Amino acid sequence: MQYHPVYSPAECHDMSDIRKEIDHIDYTLIQLLSVRFNYVKAASKFKKVRQMFRPQSVLTVCWKSANSGLMSWD
Repeated sequence: MQYHPVYSPAECHDMSDIRKEIDHIDYTLIQLLSVRFNYVKAASKFKKVRQMFRPQSVLTVCWKSANSGLMSWD
């Protein structure tokens, strides 16, 4: 799943264009999180001891990706 913008931020004509792009991004993120959750559920079948969910590990991965240039904020 990839995000394909209609307009870049600089190309948006008005707030309507910006809202549409943000909604599209949010929709894509939710789809990806859903897919990720299915992998987490599948992984739970292989774990012998249930571990408490650690959201900081998800945030750490996102932070490292953003700072390594894998994610673009421009």
